[in-house]
Amino acid sequence: MAIITLIERSQIELMQHHTIQYIAATLGRSRISIRHELHRCPEGDYCAIIAQDHADTCRHRCGRHSILTPKLKRMVTEKLNLGWSPEMVGYAVHCAPHTIYHWIYQRQVDFQPSQLFDHGKRHKRRQDLRSRYNQAVGTSIEIRSESANRRTEKGHLEMDTVRGKIGRSGLVSLVDRKSRYLLSERVPKVNAKNVTQAMIDLLHTVTPKRVRTLTPDRGTEFAGYREVGKELGISVYFPDPHAPQQRGTNENTNGLIREYFPKGTDLDELTDQDIAKFVRDLNNRPRKVLGWKTPSEVFFGKKLHLI
Repeated sequence: MAIITLIERSQIELMQHHTIQYIAATLGRSRISIRHELHRCPEGDYCAIIAQDHADTCRHRCGRHSILTPKLKRMVTEKLNLGWSPEMVGYAVHCAPHTIYHWIYQRQVDFQPSQLFDHGKRHKRRQDLRSRYNQAVGTSIEIRSESANRRTEKGHLEMDTVRGKIGRSGLVSLVDRKSRYLLSERVPKVNAKNVTQAMIDLLHTVTPKRVRTLTPDRGTEFAGYREVGKELGISVYFPDPHAPQQRGTNENTNGLIREYFPKGTDLDELTDQDIAKFVRDLNNRPRKVLGWKTPSEVFFGKKLHLI
């Protein structure tokens, strides 16, 4: 039945000294509704205005209330601006991902929907036009150990390059298959000499003992793989031609790198601190595939406090 109106409350005020049964019959309401209405003014006589104010206050308190406190709003905004996906943020703050999306699209947090990495994009398969080895190069990935294929142990790395503006510098990226831990360094030009030296430098930062195998791309920039394998005592395996899915971890990580440096970015304009910061941010982003742990936590076995 509809709620009691102010007019009906005025009638109740006039009839308040009659019995509840008489008032209910006159207004066509149940006796329970009239009894509840009279209790809105527990002290003194019943007043329609006071009862109406009390009803309005109760009505405003009804329903669901937003859990987005100022502190939570700052925390969500901070994580989104660090490049975290709504799903990552939702896990960190104990909210459903669709709640984070709702806050974004309802402009309840200081983050625009257009800032989402995949907002308005249609994914289209494109042919990679870079020079490749079309014949067999090095040792085939087919004989790589099962521990590497099944990601049961750390130390099996995939490698690729991320290019900036044409003819300028690029990034060498190495990713651990199990932990998704990223090693990356800028090279002034993407060629075999620079990439080989960058790989050796990066692998020395985590000590060669942590590295068991390497699986690079088939690009000519990795022509110095024998030198890397010989110096560090690491086995190097190559995927089949035109099979990027065999290095899916690295391909996925390159997509995350593009969130920071879209295609066409002139990497020469970035400082070494910028490069180090983006690597640190990616390694400290929780991943669903890791049970919402970060790559750093899994790779080094140390617990981090993100909130």
